[in-house]
Amino acid sequence: MNRTSRRTFLKTSAVAAGGVLMARSASHARAAAADDAVVLKLSQFEYSEVQLLDGPALGQFNANHAFFLALDDDKLLKPFRQRAGLPAPGEDMGGWYSFSADFDPPKNMTGYVPGHTFGQYLSALARAYAVTGSKPTQEKVQRLVRGFAPTVTGKFYVDYPLPAYTFDKTNCGLIDAHQFAADPEALAVLNHATDAVLPFLPEKALTRAEQNARPHKNIAFTWDETYTLPENLYLAYKRGAGDRYRQLAARYLQDKDYFDPLADAGMFYPASTLIVT
Repeated sequence: MNRTSRRTFLKTSAVAAGGVLMARSASHARAAAADDAVVLKLSQFEYSEVQLLDGPALGQFNANHAFFLALDDDKLLKPFRQRAGLPAPGEDMGGWYSFSADFDPPKNMTGYVPGHTFGQYLSALARAYAVTGSKPTQEKVQRLVRGFAPTVTGKFYVDYPLPAYTFDKTNCGLIDAHQFAADPEALAVLNHATDAVLPFLPEKALTRAEQNARPHKNIAFTWDETYTLPENLYLAYKRGAGDRYRQLAARYLQDKDYFDPLADAGMFYPASTLIVT
């Protein structure tokens, strides 16, 4: 049996290790070159590409889908029809959703933001259609968009405390109706809805302190959330609604108050103070 001295073994090992390092170096160099040549993008799964198996999540999805599908169209559209001066049949949804003479914040919040969740219901139904392919769900989405279209008017936002908050949800619902339920009218309705709300939005995203400092009818008018607008405005632009949505999104970014201080190299924030919610 051949024997190898310790010196020969170490010498041979060093040569082999050097070869491995050189190979790794060459591999890294090729990878770096490939990275320079190819721009990798992240993409999300389509709703139709995700399947929930039997369990609580599927049960909750099915229950929510059935609930949203059963919501009465006239109830959902009533506050918009009322403000537009159109016939508004059906019962009130009640709570925050319906106009009420009893609204007296913060003592009585009934009638706080009429119609505020309409866009969320529309969005949920559009995404449910993308998951299930349910024709009644798609038909309801398109029926609601058609019903909403003639109600769009600036009158809706007169003396309305949270125009940005509600429009953000309307925007989301309409772009989801377009994207996930193939609604042919959704983007045109969105453009009309944007024209209607713009006169009631501030020139930029406002902090609560800035809203408090401006004249306001009651305390509820200091609670709007203009900083939420950019995400869905950028999505509207990405989904083909037009370049003005990209410009509006940039206009309502609130980096100065939220992110610029974190990016300031001269400021130090201990890790324990950075809380993500």
